[in-house]
Formats: sequence, C-alpha cells, structure tokens
Amino acid sequence: MVSSQWAPLAATPWPRVSIRKARLDPAIKAVTLRINSGGGSAFASEIIRQEILELKKSAKPLVVSMGSTAASGGYWIAANADEIWASTATITGSIGIFAAFPTFENSLASLGIHSDGFGTTPLASGLNLSRPLTPPLEVAVQMTLEHGYRQFLSLVAKGRRMDMEKVQTVAGGRVFHGREAQQLGLVDKIGTLEDAIKSAAKMAKIENYSAIYIEKPRSFLDEILGIFNGQVSATLLRQTMSRPLVQQIVQLTAPFREFLLFNDPAGLYAHSLIQGPSILEP
Repeated sequence: MVSSQWAPLAATPWPRVSIRKARLDPAIKAVTLRINSGGGSAFASEIIRQEILELKKSAKPLVVSMGSTAASGGYWIAANADEIWASTATITGSIGIFAAFPTFENSLASLGIHSDGFGTTPLASGLNLSRPLTPPLEVAVQMTLEHGYRQFLSLVAKGRRMDMEKVQTVAGGRVFHGREAQQLGLVDKIGTLEDAIKSAAKMAKIENYSAIYIEKPRSFLDEILGIFNGQVSATLLRQTMSRPLVQQIVQLTAPFREFLLFNDPAGLYAHSLIQGPSILEP
C-alpha cells in the first residue's frame, strides 16, 4: 500500500501528522510524498523533515514526487528521501535561506509618528517594529542566517550522498528544471506521480497494491489559499476568462500570497520566488 502526501505552498507543519499516520499504520508499506511547494518557513520545513527521518527509521521506503515546483523549503523536505522523481518542467533546487524582519519606522515617520526610549543594553529594544534593527541585533540575525544556510547545505549533502563542495556549486539559491536537476544529482528520475508510486511499491517488494491518498481536509482558509495559488483561476480560465485576465489576477494576489508565508518564529525562510508553469496551464 502506498500513501501520497501533498505538501502545501504555505509551509505549515501539518504534513508531519499525515506522515506520522503513514508511519504508524501497519497496512502502509511504503510512502510517496508529493511535494508541490516553493517552501516558506525554515522551521516548518525542518519539522516535516524530522518526521520524514522518523519514517525512514521504520524501514518503509520513501519516494518523493515533485510537482511543478519543489524548491527551497520544498527541497529541504525532499533531500532525505530514498528516491526523488520530478518532471522535466519541475522547478527545483533554490538551496538557500533568507531572514525577514520588517520594520515600519519610515512609514510611521511619514504619518508624523516617531518612537524613542532608553535601554540599558544594546538589545533592549528587541524587535521593535517602530525602529530599525540595532547593529548587534543585525549581527545576531546574520549569524543565525549563516548557521541555517550551513544546515541546509549539510542536510542536502547527507541526504543526497554528495560532497559538500558539490552541493555548494548547486546551492546559493540557484534553480533548475527537472532534467538539469537530474544531471546535477538533485533528482534521481524523471516521471509522474504514478511512476513514483510504482517505484515505492517496488522498493517495498510488493506487486499487488492500492494507493491511499492521505490529504489534509480543506478548511475555509485552504480554499482562500487555493484561490491565491491559482487553482480557481485555472478553472475560470478554462470556463470563462481570458488568459491575460487570469494573469492579472495572479499578479494582483501575489503580494498577499507571499505575505501568508512569513510566519516563521525565527524569521528564517527557505522560499523560492520562482514558481512552476502549471498555474496558468489550461
């Protein structure tokens, strides 16, 4: 029996529950993890990866099937799989992270609002949104960022059995299509989700199986995110709307879609801004 899991565009930890369910279910002999995500929160990506490591301890084969995009946090999750499948059009890689701590001192100043105060230590103001980051805090954030990047490189090197030097040549936020990623060792095979499921079943040494798709029940918020992600736009394109109009809708909602990703407790993100082409395909 093969389980398939779809990782979300907005990187939230809910997939770990489904992965755990697949791990604990004795009827499930192998897992195919479907990833269609440009990533998001580095913290959430690591939580999901830790659940994947627990799954591997159970000796159940784990095969990743990449959708149109499996980059940054999406690749963070995929790196430890026993096998990675992608399509020729898959956007993957983007091995890199960034930190985001927005402050609004200039915007507030334009409204005549200013902030002042006195602190006994260089970090007394903390993350005060009405003030710019202090130099010591900027240094601390940069050190955390560099540590997170080294962690990303290390887990890719270990998961893909690659030398660190080779990983560095394909890291730095670089993105690749599926065939390039295969040539560089980031992807094992080119094929569909069904191909990945068959491969997982073969690894588990089972010939007769059925696939059970374990997915999160869609909430109202999921439906809204689905609109932002272009799923409803694609339907409207097929039925009533012209392609230019749908493109305008996607562009207008892009800032809101990106904003929803910025929820990492440490402010660190593994997120690729380049998405696959499938959103606007009829």
